[in-house]
Amino acid sequence: MAVKLTIWGDKVPYNTGGSKFDELELKNRHPSLLLSGLKALAVLKKSEYSSKRRHWIHEATYAAEIRHGEGSETYDDQPYLVPYLKPGSDRAIIVVPGGGYMAKASKHEGEGIARSLNEAGISAFVLEYRINPYKAPVPFLDLQRAVRFVRYHAPQYGIDPGKIGAIGFSAGGHMVGALVTLLRGASMVCEDYREDPIDRIDDSLALAGLIYPLIACTDLPSIAVSLLHREEAEDPEERASLLNYYSLTQHVREGDPPQFLCYGDKDHLLGTRGVQNYTQALEQRGIDHKVVVLEGADHGFGDCEQTTLIDKVVSPKKYAYWKKEFTDWANGIFDRSRSYPSK
Repeated sequence: MAVKLTIWGDKVPYNTGGSKFDELELKNRHPSLLLSGLKALAVLKKSEYSSKRRHWIHEATYAAEIRHGEGSETYDDQPYLVPYLKPGSDRAIIVVPGGGYMAKASKHEGEGIARSLNEAGISAFVLEYRINPYKAPVPFLDLQRAVRFVRYHAPQYGIDPGKIGAIGFSAGGHMVGALVTLLRGASMVCEDYREDPIDRIDDSLALAGLIYPLIACTDLPSIAVSLLHREEAEDPEERASLLNYYSLTQHVREGDPPQFLCYGDKDHLLGTRGVQNYTQALEQRGIDHKVVVLEGADHGFGDCEQTTLIDKVVSPKKYAYWKKEFTDWANGIFDRSRSYPSK
């Protein structure tokens, strides 16, 4: 059984204990895991916000995260990290699976990625974070807390506190990007939360990997269903304003950490415009970065070593080289990183 490192203390911000069904809209109380996922994907692919089909996204969350997953029916989920430690390694990367904030692709974008990092001499921690019907900024805060948690406990893991990075996939890539461009050390926790020593730890990253990332939320308007509260999503002006705010390119600044971007040129879910504009912003601000474009690859290639039927179709092994491109780049950045200053 995998070790689970609970990242929050006695009080978890935004855990109210209330029912999730006040936000979740279910027309089918026994949704099929596969069918609900396909319907939700169809909603996300629409070029306009779909209020008539938003329940499909909620049903996908219920099927994947509550009925067949670890999520609770109430707001009391406990985010955690699954460690994959590499003996003798002084560096670590937090792995953030995607899933459109409605589910988490932890197998395809979690464990296998962590083991690839181990093979390259890097310790890894896979993040299980809160998603729909929790709303922004909750997922971002879980990643921020994960970075602080690993840095706080770095000595016991043999990790240099200055050599901690993160890699995220799709919505997980959006989370990593939001941490470095939006949060920038701000906690954004609810008013009744009391900080503990971990909250006062630096949340900066030595490097960030964004793999087929969601960059421009305005390009995926139905992400509002899982990212925003219902009243925010249903108000056209509020929805447009928040989706624009959570789009990352405008928030890039000089001094941001080195970044690795990888995506397929046939991404039918997100397209390529958002990540290309983001890359231009990195170039304009002189931020160290590397870009790998996989010719012919669609969205979701992730851990190309998977062997299921869907993975053979979506993630042929010919794309697996991106992982070595990333680990070679990451180790180069870590080798040049300064040790975290002692207090």
